Amino acid sequence: MNELKNYIEEAELRELNNNIRIKLSKNLAKKYDEGLYNNYLLNLEKCYQMLMDLNIKFPQEKERILYIYIVPDDSYSNLLNIPKLFDKGTGGGKPVRCFESDGYKWAYGLSQNILYDEEKEFKKINVYKAENLIHELSHIIHNEFFSKNSFINEGIAEVIPLYILNLEETFKNYKDTLKNLDEEKIYSVKQLINQEKNGDFGSISLDENKTCSYRLSYISSFLFVRGCLKLLEKKLNIDKKEALQKFLEMLEKIDYKDEELVNFIAEELSMDSETLLTKKNIQIENLDSIKNNT
Repeated sequence: MNELKNYIEEAELRELNNNIRIKLSKNLAKKYDEGLYNNYLLNLEKCYQMLMDLNIKFPQEKERILYIYIVPDDSYSNLLNIPKLFDKGTGGGKPVRCFESDGYKWAYGLSQNILYDEEKEFKKINVYKAENLIHELSHIIHNEFFSKNSFINEGIAEVIPLYILNLEETFKNYKDTLKNLDEEKIYSVKQLINQEKNGDFGSISLDENKTCSYRLSYISSFLFVRGCLKLLEKKLNIDKKEALQKFLEMLEKIDYKDEELVNFIAEELSMDSETLLTKKNIQIENLDSIKNNT
């Protein structure tokens, strides 16, 4: 963390728009000024605007700036603290601590080769990368409310692009993957919590060449959080965007995690806590909902 802080303190600042600012080294700033990152940043700008259009009301309401920390390719692992489990040595991006007083609690850190490749030049963005980019930016949003459990964190980061923004309808390969998914491969929340404790969360993927959305723990977390939102919609007679706001506000007011957190969610949803923890009822119901929605 100190390495990243030192890097950011010496970095140059660029303003993409009124809501997004970039920090990067002097050498990388030259590439920015030459327009080499324009294509990626234009897509990032669009993805972030989709999140802003949800009009999420944050705690201690104030305007927040999204900071993008672009770091060199040869030191991204250390600077961004990329978990070894997910580091393939080819670059990466993830939310990191933000050091700016006018920013979110977290910034989006990424290696510069994600934005630009000397051989491929401008990076093209497809539905996989768009969903993954919204996923990462969604982490920055929900971290303003809650960040204590991976099964909730990753569930929210998936539910925003896939369910709230409807990408589950147009992301055909992912939808086909879910349609063919054996229910036995879905994890209960209890299993997800144990994976977090054991450091195994996210270790098994249905396709290693695709994004984190294809990891079984992420799919299970997505189905769980999607199920929670659906239950809130029905219970409170609200739409899915309102349910997301309600769910975030529920989490923001508590300091629970693991089983205690599940007990709290169960009470809020008027469900049996043991069922919510150890069974896979709402996960399977939501999987079936996606499978049957053609």
